[in-house]
Amino acid sequence: MAKGKEIITPKQKIILQADIQPPFNAMVTEVESDYFWINLPKEGNQVLVLQKDQRVKVGISLPQGFYQAETMVDILGTQNDKFYGLHMPEILLDSQERRFLRAHHSTNVLFWSGSLQAQSALVNFSAGGMMVYLVPELEEILHSKQPIKAQMQIDDFPFELDVKLAWRKHYDNIPFAGFQFINLSSRLQGSLTLLSVRLNK
Repeated sequence: MAKGKEIITPKQKIILQADIQPPFNAMVTEVESDYFWINLPKEGNQVLVLQKDQRVKVGISLPQGFYQAETMVDILGTQNDKFYGLHMPEILLDSQERRFLRAHHSTNVLFWSGSLQAQSALVNFSAGGMMVYLVPELEEILHSKQPIKAQMQIDDFPFELDVKLAWRKHYDNIPFAGFQFINLSSRLQGSLTLLSVRLNK
């Protein structure tokens, strides 16, 4: 746990997550008493469009851990370096959810367990896990409670991974599932880290 005013400081890089959109990187440009300004969150040709009073998650990666909190858009600015004014959260909680940089990327993912198979689509991934659409065939695999493997290809690099379910959630009535990579070699983890960094540029 950390106080918002202690770690949300000018020139601090943050990660924003709104609804089911992919995470966006932004920079804290100025800090006021009750809110802080960020520049326009942009990834490639995409920008993060937010409305006043919209709730968002903010995350900060520090050497001692990843901290996150839910906050709200207080002010819509007009300058590029003061684009959104976000409410200053009192505290941010230490989270295991995103210790690794997460990249938004679409590709097919094949799951199998014993004789059961399911094909889904990747939403995002990191060196620690991935988010996919929870299709009925994947639900059947989860109900089998057997070890699960996943296979996917990212930027022409094929991966075959042992996975386990981390969470299930619905966004706008669409089911999603988060899987943690397990028994991951340092070589595979390093490759996934490099790919997530490359795809976030």
